[in-house]
This record gives sequence, structure tokens and C-alpha cells, in this order.
Amino acid sequence: MSVIEALQLKGVELLSHDSKGSVKRVKAEDALNGKTVGIYFSASWCPPCHAFTPHLARVYAAVKKTHPDFEILFVSGDKTKAAAEAYFDKMPWLAVSFEDVAMRGRLNSLFTVMGIPRLVICGPDGQVIASDARVAVQNDAEGEQFPWDGSSTAGQALLGTFLSPRGIMMIALIAYWIAQYFGYIK
Repeated sequence: MSVIEALQLKGVELLSHDSKGSVKRVKAEDALNGKTVGIYFSASWCPPCHAFTPHLARVYAAVKKTHPDFEILFVSGDKTKAAAEAYFDKMPWLAVSFEDVAMRGRLNSLFTVMGIPRLVICGPDGQVIASDARVAVQNDAEGEQFPWDGSSTAGQALLGTFLSPRGIMMIALIAYWIAQYFGYIK
């Protein structure tokens, strides 16, 4: 299976920037076939996304020098087309069109996106290499650990799990159950 098939991108047109900075449409098969793909879920209204996106752009540029077969695909969580387009203009990679609501929804569902920013790394065969590479990328300014498969950042990934909204809820529930068990809550 290819990354195109795994991400259900066959026949989809993606957005790209040409050499003049204008937005153009490219076929997903032409842009992503045989590549390792980072699917970047983000939005312009999200403060952590604003902090992470410029860092990701620097790491992306560094990785592209040694791994030209790497690409990032932006999936917007913005509420308006204007906001999504203005945010995408600051990015050097590809994007799913804001108007392609079905594709954005499929990718969000496929990776069970619960919070942003989130970066999922898929290999050329469509297999998920890293389900959330954000922490790994934040700690790898030069992209030396690409493709951030988690082998060197297992502890950071675990920490990231506990700091996610789901992880915080899990910690709160465990604390509640322990307090009930020992009689602190009646």
C-alpha cells in the first residue's frame, strides 16, 4: 500500500506554493508518491500552533536538504477560508484545500485528532511511523532524528501523552479514584 492509498488521497488536488509564492493546485499522487509524509493538523487561532509552526518550518528545511523525499501536508482546523489561507501562506509545504471539508474530516478521523498542533508521520508505504511527532520535532532543531519514530524519544512521547487533554483527564480520574478508595472523598 502506498501513502496515497493509506491517506485516501487518490485523485485529490492539494495546494502548493509556486516559485513566486502564488498558490497552485497539484495532484496528490505527483506530490506525495514514494515520500515520507508528515500530516500537520494546525489552525491560525491556536497559540501553541503559532509557536510550533515556525519551528517546524525550520526543521522541515533542514530535513529536506538530506531527505528530499520528505513532505508535509497541512490540514487546517480554521473556521474560515480566509484564516486558513492566510495561515497557509506562511508555510513552505502542501495543504489540503479548506474547501475539501470531506478530506479534512477523513484525515482528522483517520488519526483521531483530539488536539492541535499534531504532526503524524507516515512512511512511503502508508504505515504510521509516529502518531504524534510534535515533541520529538521540538527537541530536534536540526532534524537529525528524522523520521522521529519514537525510538529515541519514548520518554518524551509518554510525557506528551500525559500532557494531552486525554492524559490530563486520565490523571484526574485516577486521582479521584484513589481519593475515594482511601476515603478522602465521601
